[in-house]
Amino acid sequence: MSDQVLSALTDFLARWQQHREQRYGVPRCDWDAEWRSVCEVAKPNEGKVAWRPYHRAQPEDFSAIAAALELTLHPSALALFGHWFSRPIPCLYKGLRLELIFPWNEEDLELLKENLIGHLLMLRKLKRPPSIFIATTRHENTLISLDNESGQVWLEWLDSGRRLSLALSLPAFLARLETLPH
Repeated sequence: MSDQVLSALTDFLARWQQHREQRYGVPRCDWDAEWRSVCEVAKPNEGKVAWRPYHRAQPEDFSAIAAALELTLHPSALALFGHWFSRPIPCLYKGLRLELIFPWNEEDLELLKENLIGHLLMLRKLKRPPSIFIATTRHENTLISLDNESGQVWLEWLDSGRRLSLALSLPAFLARLETLPH
């Protein structure tokens, strides 16, 4: 499954980057000297820096999270978060605007891990099935999540616990994403 996720993710990021750069050029974001990333592809100019998603040579190890929570994390989530650094990637899924979550740098990866632990502990306390957030939506109380047991992708309402199935797997979800420039 992990290879399928990586293939689908690589394909989507290539489509997004080609679409973005053909229409608007290389994406730029605010530059922070204290928050650098291997994604940066040029020197900062006027407080902005050009960037591209960066494929990591060595995937991240999430075993400490799994051990701390006594929970086996779904391999699809590990493939999504463990192989790339990037800014959030705006996209559409069947008309729903969302942003895929990625860590920007090593420090951001540690923050992501902390947030994943907090999210999973909150769900455990609420006696809800474990899910791993993978994207945000425009609405504060909804997010796109990966069911940790089945690997299905859901639109999840945090306030009520309601979930709507979007795709049977992360590769199927990624394959249906449409690109947005920014």
